[in-house]
Amino acid sequence: MHRNTGSESRRTQLLVLLIAAVFILVAAALAGLVAGSITTLTTTADDIDDQRALQATSGAVQALRKQMAATLRDNAYWDDAYAEVNADTRVDWIIENWASTSADYPLYDTAIVVDSRNLPVVAYRKGVPMDVTPNEFFEDFQALIDAARRVRMSDEVPVHFARSAAGTELIGAAAIQPFESDESLDSQDFYVLVFAKLITTAVVAEVSDSFAIAGLDLDSKPAAERLEVALKGVSSKDVAFFTWPSMAPGTKSYERVDGDLQAAGVILILFLCSIGVAGGITIRNLRNSEHASRHRALHDPLTGLLNRGGLLENVAAASERARHSGKQVKLHFIDLDGFKAVNDAWGHAVGDALIVAVAHRLRDALPNDAFAARLGGDEFAVVTVDEPDAELVPSFGGRLQDALASLFEIDGRSIEIGCSIGVAVSEHGVVQTSELMRRADIALYRAKDLGRGITIEFDDSFDVDALQQAELENELRATLLTGGISVMFQPLIDARSGAVTGVEALARWRKEDGVAIPPDIFIPLAERAGMIDLLGMQVLRTSLNAAAAWPSLSLGVNISPLQLKNPRFVEQVEEATKAADFDPRRLIVEVTESVLISNPEQARRAIDGLKKIGVKVALDDFGSGYASIGSLRRFGFDRMKVDRSLVAALEVDQNAGAVLQATVALANALQIPVTAEGIETERQATVVRLSGCDELQGYLFSRPVSADEVTALYCGAEAGGRQPRAFADTHH
Repeated sequence: MHRNTGSESRRTQLLVLLIAAVFILVAAALAGLVAGSITTLTTTADDIDDQRALQATSGAVQALRKQMAATLRDNAYWDDAYAEVNADTRVDWIIENWASTSADYPLYDTAIVVDSRNLPVVAYRKGVPMDVTPNEFFEDFQALIDAARRVRMSDEVPVHFARSAAGTELIGAAAIQPFESDESLDSQDFYVLVFAKLITTAVVAEVSDSFAIAGLDLDSKPAAERLEVALKGVSSKDVAFFTWPSMAPGTKSYERVDGDLQAAGVILILFLCSIGVAGGITIRNLRNSEHASRHRALHDPLTGLLNRGGLLENVAAASERARHSGKQVKLHFIDLDGFKAVNDAWGHAVGDALIVAVAHRLRDALPNDAFAARLGGDEFAVVTVDEPDAELVPSFGGRLQDALASLFEIDGRSIEIGCSIGVAVSEHGVVQTSELMRRADIALYRAKDLGRGITIEFDDSFDVDALQQAELENELRATLLTGGISVMFQPLIDARSGAVTGVEALARWRKEDGVAIPPDIFIPLAERAGMIDLLGMQVLRTSLNAAAAWPSLSLGVNISPLQLKNPRFVEQVEEATKAADFDPRRLIVEVTESVLISNPEQARRAIDGLKKIGVKVALDDFGSGYASIGSLRRFGFDRMKVDRSLVAALEVDQNAGAVLQATVALANALQIPVTAEGIETERQATVVRLSGCDELQGYLFSRPVSADEVTALYCGAEAGGRQPRAFADTHH
């Protein structure tokens, strides 16, 4: 029995040992599995976080490039920019709109414009001219310019990274061209706009915060034990690297649980939960960052309104809704009247504050399903979606004008502006977005041409008018190239003796078909088309050559305000007088009152330059509403011409004589000689003589005549040993 008891004890011991061994083996296997699982989880967690950081950083780089590309598209694919850079005034316009803003503009700090020969026109960095040429700015500058010229409007604008003396730059380029693509234009003739932004520590910090990338740095080469994303240059070379340390969340979590095996399961569950939470937070942050980047790409940074890209996207969406609902989409293009005067008077800071205030009023005026955008400068757009038969009284355009006509209080200043509005309608949303914008743009130009401060809705006849204007513009350009503009001369009469003291040159255009185009038609056309410098100098040279034969007569020539903006204007006038062998002291350049407010400093420089070469300057159309006593003193005019409206009023207004006399008395007090123009009756001539005008002009004495007729009059008078008199009544 003892033998049986011992056997059972051994069997029990063996069984216990076997169970213990099995338990140890199972425990060891479980421990191994747990250890392997923890290692796998640790490595996986580290890799997930690294991939998230890599994707976030790559997304940040792409967002920076898209933001720069959007800025370039807004500024380069712009009708006004294309027209301005191809005009003689391009330098001033480029400096005002792009170069000067590089001083404090958040999206770029370098602005360069090169011409069709790839020579720099303007190159500014941080608001001042660059001290190195653009080609020295970085080595692939020309390759970037070439890439910009090859890009079609529908393609992505080339934006890359580059190394400069200052550090790593985000740089892009776009050909300056009309917003609507024109296949007839050669891209090699386009000017190219280049924007660059230095990637500073502040920019890196903003990217780090926005995209949740801790420890982000900008390095010139990859760093050991750090993650990196390469910043590619124009030639796809690595220019620099965004680097940051791996957060290694799995490894850190493992180290926390390494010493406590009994809590391993609990800690593992908590760790897995924390990974899930961290992943959810990361996804949420990525979504928020993507939303913020998209918002920046589609909105104006100053006002928060939609930008041009955002407007296009939202108009397309509104049109789609209108097609399904049967409603109509109305696009309102808004141009502020008087905004430039605010900028000139109080600077861009006040101008920007005014733009923000205008944006607030537009938001307040928006009905349901409407949205607003800022297209750039002082141009805005508002889109409404209405029922086709809805009649709003007053019209929405009228309500917008009322909203913007009220006084703005900006930094203690009371500012009053207005607006012109062009409206285009898309019934049931069937009109393409680009066509809708074209129609609104044409309607806006019509509103501005009709005197501003009004709302005009697009009509199909506008396209006919636009075509006629384009044809007339082409005919005028051809006429100017062949020197086909003729000049007539209207005599100026001494108020006391009746002798002819001078002539005023008047431009005339008769087309090949014999139709005469009035000056009030073709001169504004030349100004809009950028041909006013060519027209003005052609008239001046023709007049000088003719008047050289009348040595005792002065010659008055009208000058457009746009000509005074040409930095070579004074030099051109001097060259013309020398070429005609004409004494510049006989030449009187006549300028209108509008130059006194459009750009007084620029006008002052041009007038001073003319006086230095001996040319006299007369203020034309005085009394039409702009000039002040201060302006007359400041500019030092040699003569003043009373506006013909004051003379015409003598026939219908009993107070007109007193107004005229007071006007002439003002000029006499400032010792400025006065010419009265538009005299058609003896009564008018008598009144202006008695008022103190020393020189008379008008149909009473002579209509404009040809140079040959002036020569005949002049030579006849010279042969008789007397001063030339006014033409006989046969010329009336």
